[in-house]
Amino acid sequence: MTGFVYKELKQNLRYILLTVVSGFIPLIVLIMFRDSGETASDFQKLLEIGLIGGLLLAGGMEMAVLNGDDRKLWAYFVSSTSDGYKGFLRVKYEMIFVMLLLFLTSFTLCEQLITAIAADRGMMVESSASAMAVPLVFIQFLLRSVDIPLFYRFGAKKGNTIKLISVLAIIVVLFTVLLINIDNFEDVYNSVCKAFTEYTRSPLLPAGAVAALAAYYASYRISCRLYLKGAEKYDK
Repeated sequence: MTGFVYKELKQNLRYILLTVVSGFIPLIVLIMFRDSGETASDFQKLLEIGLIGGLLLAGGMEMAVLNGDDRKLWAYFVSSTSDGYKGFLRVKYEMIFVMLLLFLTSFTLCEQLITAIAADRGMMVESSASAMAVPLVFIQFLLRSVDIPLFYRFGAKKGNTIKLISVLAIIVVLFTVLLINIDNFEDVYNSVCKAFTEYTRSPLLPAGAVAALAAYYASYRISCRLYLKGAEKYDK
């Protein structure tokens, strides 16, 4: 197990560091465009947009750590080790788990720094971005719960194709729903924001967080079952 941990840290250190950096995107934008924060509302919007952008970047880094794993020779090698492919997959899942926590930590620190900068300019920013980040991170757990088994079962190309088709289908459905309710868009948007920032008052979102972690663990078990089946169909 120690060998797998060392290999993953050495091979994917840049992705881990970029995940940490992704949490500081709002601060980086603020430094690059020093005059972008003229009002408290500007700071709030910067944090919210930075949160979405950071999550997208962090998600890409999380999937990037799987690069090169869809090879028959590697699958046969890890299967012959003392920890086996289950130990290898466990390290992968644990590393992605830690990367998500690192993003959440770095973004929370970023929010505090931006709030301090705003206070230094005489503005009081009561940001709820970090509160929004928590449920969004658990959504990331759900997404990775689907992505990782697809990757190990079908390989990078086929797995990404299946995911792309699924995402496009979801986008079409959401876009259709949006068009139907376009007149109530602002109300829907405010309701979603309220749900993400006031989740501690409702049992649904904490239950969803538990469900996301349970799905993540179940995803590991599924990947263990699919790994060798997928290895037989890898291109290399």
